Amino acid sequence: MAIAVANRYARALADVVSQAGGDYRAVQRELENFLAIYRESADLREVFDTPGIALPQKVKVLEAILSRAPVSKITASFLQVLVTNYRIGLLGQVCTAFLKIANDRLGVVQVKVFSATTLSEAEKQALRARFGEVTRQQVEMEFGLDGELLGGILAQIQSTVYDGSVRGHLDRIRGELTKR
Repeated sequence: MAIAVANRYARALADVVSQAGGDYRAVQRELENFLAIYRESADLREVFDTPGIALPQKVKVLEAILSRAPVSKITASFLQVLVTNYRIGLLGQVCTAFLKIANDRLGVVQVKVFSATTLSEAEKQALRARFGEVTRQQVEMEFGLDGELLGGILAQIQSTVYDGSVRGHLDRIRGELTKR
């Protein structure tokens, strides 16, 4: 249920950004910055989550924060809508959904790559180029280490996993041999 609500808010925000000719990436950064502030402060979460604190006071707290960490008018209005509708607790899910919607609209695909060791810059560039060819889209790469890999890489694009690991290769060979 919460994910569906977060998706609706994210879609509405993306529509507003699009209509205003705004920058999806700037709005995403502003949301993530506010989310970091929200997550860091237990007192702030308590203010927004406590039903005993009146809504006008919550809005004043939000305005005070935004005066110190300036954001665009679109982001400020959106955060105020979340606070007013008692949905600020969904901000993390809204950020995730907004990023996906923005990437879809911008023609960007996110690729997560996991390797056993740190990849060189040349290897990262080669992977970027290859996944750009495969997806025929602009690629944003996220690289990470996976201690369980023996060698090779695992790459994930949304729900699709490309297994180029040594273990995956050995599993495929085992499968072929057991078929015979």
